[in-house]
Amino acid sequence: MKKIRVLAEARQEFADALRWYRGQAPAFAEALALEYRQIVRHAQEFPDAGAVETALQSITVRRYLLHQFPYKVLTANLADQIVVIAFAHTKRKPGYWLERIQ
Repeated sequence: MKKIRVLAEARQEFADALRWYRGQAPAFAEALALEYRQIVRHAQEFPDAGAVETALQSITVRRYLLHQFPYKVLTANLADQIVVIAFAHTKRKPGYWLERIQ
């Protein structure tokens, strides 16, 4: 199994969402964290299972949708690792993360 690397920007996006949900209800934050961990683990075990979000410069970005929250985890399956590029809200700023794969 390949190593997972989470870009600092993706880590911050997740932390921001977690903080917001914690302010709404701690149970929501716990559910978000659990689902995020499950999706990252799934992406690590099955790196090509996510739907293709885009393919640029020989890098295919795949999306893994969260079921309970309006977010997606965007990953790239590189030769030696799986990179989490973004933890993106599904309804806000589409494609803002594209500069991260260039």
